[in-house]
Amino acid sequence: MNENQSSPSDLGQLFRLCHVIRWLLFVFLTIQIAFFILSWAMAGPVSLGPLQLHINPDGMTDNAVERLGNVQRMVGILVGAPGLLALTHGIRHLSATLIAFQAGQIFAMKTIGHLRTAAGATIAAVVLFNLETPLRNLLFGWMGDGQSYAIAMDITSHELLLLLVCSMFYLVVGVMHEGRRLSEENEGFV
Repeated sequence: MNENQSSPSDLGQLFRLCHVIRWLLFVFLTIQIAFFILSWAMAGPVSLGPLQLHINPDGMTDNAVERLGNVQRMVGILVGAPGLLALTHGIRHLSATLIAFQAGQIFAMKTIGHLRTAAGATIAAVVLFNLETPLRNLLFGWMGDGQSYAIAMDITSHELLLLLVCSMFYLVVGVMHEGRRLSEENEGFV
């Protein structure tokens, strides 16, 4: 075992937690993708007994998708897809980070790279998700279907906190990378 790996006995709890988090990430991403597809494909709410489930694209009111033409739906999908792709990319790299943690490669360059990519992709996803509604409304307005679409951006404190936390992760991973580089450089002098 090289110095970049921790002993498997030290990582029993970390291994189990990584496994649980990877499954939670998979469930989260699956739900995100399903909601994205359903929000553009469904016409109206779904009745589940006494409950009605309304799945709408962000920034659109109930039944607004029903009134859109096929071209507008396609534009909506194309505008929303980059955020979903960035989120998918980030979650895939976060999962790869957790797999590396499970293998005991906590400070390996590959692990640091995966974590940095995950943080950067998550930042990109949050920014793209926030730009989705105003860009979609701007394009719908240009398409001229007779309706007026408000061009507004809604940023919540939760999204700002997520941006801050992801930025901190990105910074910490950069410090980890530099620490690893200096460690390797120092080993060459010994």
